Amino acid sequence: MTYDEAKATTLPEWPEWLSPEVAAKYLDTSPNTLADWRFKGKGPAFKRVGQRMVRYRRSDLEAFMKVQS
Repeated sequence: MTYDEAKATTLPEWPEWLSPEVAAKYLDTSPNTLADWRFKGKGPAFKRVGQRMVRYRRSDLEAFMKVQS
């Protein structure tokens, strides 16, 4: 991809709540890394919905990235 193509590409509209797979794409990491962070008690804040479903709020992902830099 050339610079001009990358510049012309529009970014997707991200929903407010993201699945671990989509959150991993947002952070440019893998879903396994997010699962590891959850297990270790670090990483971005998340919400458990029921016993198995995990969701990340987009604003929490952004806040996590700001703290990392």
